Amino acid sequence: MTRTIVVSILLIALTDVALQLDNALAISSVASGVPASYRLPVLAGGVLLAAACLLVFTLIGSNLIERIGWLKPVAGLALVVIGAKLAYDFFRP
Repeated sequence: MTRTIVVSILLIALTDVALQLDNALAISSVASGVPASYRLPVLAGGVLLAAACLLVFTLIGSNLIERIGWLKPVAGLALVVIGAKLAYDFFRP
């Protein structure tokens, strides 16, 4: 049981790191357009804001899904539709 929990935590952490790469690209592209003396504060502020938004919206979403029973299948369907669209756009000639 402990091994399963550790593997699950590692998979969640790996997924989270992979999903944060787009945030890093967006923040760094914004920071590249500001003067060099402001880049570090812009990067740090962007990372902190992205982390805060991720935390807040995750808490809001999980509370909504927990309180409203029919929202879980709707959220699952939305994920399937988004995944299908991404796959369609990727494999489309």
